[in-house]
Amino acid sequence: MNKNFSALLTSAYVAALSIGSAAAQQTGPVDETDSGKDSPLSFEISAGAEYDSNVSVAAIDANTGADDFAAVLDAGIEFETELGSGTDFNLGYNFSQSLHDQFTNFDIQTHFASANISHDFGAFDAGGAYRYAYSRLGGTGFLTLQQFSPYFSAFLTKKVFVRGAYTYSDKNFQNRIDRDSKVNAGGADVYFFADGVRRFFVIGYKYEDENAVDPQFDFQANHFKARFTQRFPVGDRDAKFKLGWRYEMRNYSSITPSIGAIRDDNRHRFQAEVEIPITDVIFGNIEYEYSDYSSNLPSADYTQNLVSARLGARF
Repeated sequence: MNKNFSALLTSAYVAALSIGSAAAQQTGPVDETDSGKDSPLSFEISAGAEYDSNVSVAAIDANTGADDFAAVLDAGIEFETELGSGTDFNLGYNFSQSLHDQFTNFDIQTHFASANISHDFGAFDAGGAYRYAYSRLGGTGFLTLQQFSPYFSAFLTKKVFVRGAYTYSDKNFQNRIDRDSKVNAGGADVYFFADGVRRFFVIGYKYEDENAVDPQFDFQANHFKARFTQRFPVGDRDAKFKLGWRYEMRNYSSITPSIGAIRDDNRHRFQAEVEIPITDVIFGNIEYEYSDYSSNLPSADYTQNLVSARLGARF
């Protein structure tokens, strides 16, 4: 299963938590070289457990200040084919579910569908993607998200690859109409290949402008990210190690009534992940994430440690 499928699977889960920032995740040339499959169909399923030091939903500035354990399940299918010479098309559907031990009102269920088409023009590739996500929080409807994203990509040199995209998002919250919004975002990722796809670095920037029904939720944001990926041998197969950092600086446009001031948010996230192959189909995954959300709005000012372990299969 290719890296693009994995990115979409991750986006499905994160879209419910951070409302689309990861659903628009940009992917690179690793996606096309990582699959090694002959069938146009790809399947993936994984299940495990996670520990959350501060159960929260960043999308609605809610955090409990308490920890909990949760069972997690992810499953998905992707169909990929060529429509003609140099034109690729894929469809995907992904499902994810978290079930908490104590904070069942924070259980997240997400359905995520996507369609993507791209064409190789020789010097560059160009295409477009449509994404639809529906999530439930605590067993009730929470969010519907639609995105459209045209993009282009090209190799600047043999070891430098760039991908740029514009993303339009339409967010609709159930029973939280004041948070409904339209989002315009644009940015680019640059890949540096030190040893082909075995070792590479990614740096990226995105600018985001969110316009909500209630002006207190309007903001402009600058997003920065850096990621390192290293493959290393485990027996006759390759394991993967990933290390990443994301920073989001939000500038709100209007006063937030509850604090009588304009919000000022800065968000750091650090991630580390190891995937170990067990067989050609079965894999194990361990991930750690630390989030530091700084804000003058108390409910949006917190830190969080998230640790998860999963067992999965892809074929």
